[in-house]
Amino acid sequence: MLGMIPLLFPVRVFSIFAHNTNSYFTHGVASGDPTIDAVIIWTRVNAATSGACNVEWQVANDAAFQNIVKKGSVTTSQDSDYTVKVDATGLDSNQVYYYRFIYNETSSDIGVCKTLPVSLSNPVQIAVISCNNYEDGYFTSFRHIADNPEIDYVFHLGDYIYEYGTGQYCNQEFLDESNRLNDPMHELISLEDYRKRYALYRKDKELQKAHRTKAFICIWDDHELANNAYFGGAKNHQSNEGSWSDRSAAAVQAYFEWMPVRAKSTSEMIRSIKIGKDANFFFLEERLDGRDKQLLSNDPAKFSSQRKMISKKQFDHLSERLKTSDARWNFLVNQVMFTGYKSKKEEKAKEEDWWTGYPYQRDQLIEVFENLKNPPIILTGDHHQSHVLELNSTDASDSKKLIAWEFLTPSITSKNDDRLTTEQIAKKSKLLYKLNPHMLYNDIAAHGYFILNVNKKEVKISYKFNEDILLRNGKEKQGADFKIDNSNNLKKNV
Repeated sequence: MLGMIPLLFPVRVFSIFAHNTNSYFTHGVASGDPTIDAVIIWTRVNAATSGACNVEWQVANDAAFQNIVKKGSVTTSQDSDYTVKVDATGLDSNQVYYYRFIYNETSSDIGVCKTLPVSLSNPVQIAVISCNNYEDGYFTSFRHIADNPEIDYVFHLGDYIYEYGTGQYCNQEFLDESNRLNDPMHELISLEDYRKRYALYRKDKELQKAHRTKAFICIWDDHELANNAYFGGAKNHQSNEGSWSDRSAAAVQAYFEWMPVRAKSTSEMIRSIKIGKDANFFFLEERLDGRDKQLLSNDPAKFSSQRKMISKKQFDHLSERLKTSDARWNFLVNQVMFTGYKSKKEEKAKEEDWWTGYPYQRDQLIEVFENLKNPPIILTGDHHQSHVLELNSTDASDSKKLIAWEFLTPSITSKNDDRLTTEQIAKKSKLLYKLNPHMLYNDIAAHGYFILNVNKKEVKISYKFNEDILLRNGKEKQGADFKIDNSNNLKKNV
């Protein structure tokens, strides 16, 4: 029977508004992958034992836990790095819930989450984020997200951790001043390495607060594995680092242990969310599902019809779902840039990690877009910069036909052009507009995220930037705003 369920033992409890400082739950709590009737809740127990631990969990309608609607217990051990993950089911749609864990008569932080609505009778607001590198700056934008009561959910588009050793990929001046060092200090190779890096990130108070207050829906990109990862290897994986299959398996295991995702395999990371006939969100996997090795941008072999970014199975599934979608708004939640742009008049050859490096399959997907009733909206991470791009038809007779929009979210901290002078930034930004008529907006040096606001008849995108990632208490400033109306007209600063 649901309702008020009394505790059978005294529990030391903590406020939802204050961070829990007890020694058992030092990595906080998190929720993720909400549906209309379920949500994943997560924690880790810092237990002084090498054996198994029994952990209680509770979900309630109120922060005081006077009305507990779900509860249970779960066993964890060193086999899962003492992480705890529960799929709390049987919940109501579009409902705020409070959750906590109890170990040794001590409560964790109280987390807050929200199940999905069955329709967009009211708009949903989603923070779209990616690329938080520990040694590049403070994670203040996570606190800005946590403190915004209008944000319902968070989409994390990957590069949640970085695999590099200390000083290999960082802002060296910041590193010297802050002593904010990676753990372990060497490059991640083994399961223990990846676990330690997640443990480090999840002790960050700003990141903890975001996880404690918002449900995350996550996809991975390459740095959860190694830079420029693909199915059979990675640019940042060398032969003296062991087998790629062992390393990638270790990385994936640690990800599933530490992240609040329902998936238990790479194929299950390919998923979708449907909110009635209003919105469809398709979450892609572009690293381990079938991606071929990246080639140089001037290599004619990249045009081969055999090369793929995603497996044929994933492509066929996405294509069919887009073609048969009855939703007004269709979103691709995507790791790497799809549309592409020119950055200078004569580009040097470089390893092409974007969709543009897989032109045959990209063109196939563009053909799908061209035949849809309404242009889809691509939400993209990885790039570290803010860009809004129009994707127009490849048909020469109809070259001005809009077939998709792409919104690139900036990094939380990872390097972009923030180390250029103000004059250099302005000059480069101006050149980008000149070279790319389809580029509606760029900010190449700001860090932060954007808020996606979706309702039945319009979509709004609002960029939010951190004034200074090198300051612990950097404030938030407003970036550009965009609106797409029901007639597929896009307006800026509305």
